Amino acid sequence: GAGKTTTILMALGLTEPTGGTVSVLGHDPVRDPLAVKRRVGYLPDAVGFYGRLTGRENLRYTADLNGLDPAVAETLISELLEQVGLTRAADRPTGGYSRGMLQRLGIADALVKDPALLILDEPTTSIDPAGVVELLALIRALVAERGVGVLLSSHLLSQVQRLCDRVGIFRQGHLLAEGTPHDLAR
Repeated sequence: GAGKTTTILMALGLTEPTGGTVSVLGHDPVRDPLAVKRRVGYLPDAVGFYGRLTGRENLRYTADLNGLDPAVAETLISELLEQVGLTRAADRPTGGYSRGMLQRLGIADALVKDPALLILDEPTTSIDPAGVVELLALIRALVAERGVGVLLSSHLLSQVQRLCDRVGIFRQGHLLAEGTPHDLAR
């Protein structure tokens, strides 16, 4: 109810703000949503894949939708599956994946188009504690290795403090405070 997901949907051009403006990487998602979508990877809170397709096939589908050359896509998909720790499960149907595996595949899926920004909406929901630790470490590694910016939506302050450089606190659709975790804690 704070407005986190609604703000994300506005940033992606999937809903329009009732007031004010939105700018993402220098683009207006209301006027030019495709420019935003080309540069932003998105992992929704309820990630969905075609359960009869394998993890690799789902990523191929995303690559095809984004116009990637098939040969380039195959190399990238293999690299991403390795990075998210799904190489061994890559050729199994995703209908048998755990929630944590689906989240990791969702991150790979969001990275297929090599975005400048990765938006993660409550990525650790319904994941066991060990899986949360793994997923947060993966996100930190992706930032370091790929240089991708991450916008994380979460109500779990301990995770936010461990992962984020800057934090915005929302309440009823309004940004109440913004700063480093240390500054906001003070």
